[in-house]
Amino acid sequence: MTPSPAATCPLHAAPAVGTCARCGAFTCEGCSRWQAEQRLCVSCFARLGEKPSRQATVALLLSTLGLCLGIPGLIGLWLGVQELRRIRRGESSAAGESTAELARNVGVVSLVMLALFVVWLVREFAP
Repeated sequence: MTPSPAATCPLHAAPAVGTCARCGAFTCEGCSRWQAEQRLCVSCFARLGEKPSRQATVALLLSTLGLCLGIPGLIGLWLGVQELRRIRRGESSAAGESTAELARNVGVVSLVMLALFVVWLVREFAP
């Protein structure tokens, strides 16, 4: 969003070039930071950080466990999808996007493996 010509950056008293996608604060060219194709102020950028979120990391761990155990993979799939939604809304660090995508993809593989196992069980033990 382009601010009105009278809008100024609260840190530098310079003309604002945009507003923060999270908090709505005016930002000058020097204060604007970009993450996940969204303009952020310095404080929101610092708050989101550069590391993958804890949820993205846990999602990947559970999805990987799901390759052997099944159910954790489904939880990892769900957590990965939820984290990707938060990243796209600017509510979580974009640094975790690749981790969340990997968790989602490994979770899908876990889901397929679990489905194949269930099909095998039904065929093997059904009357």
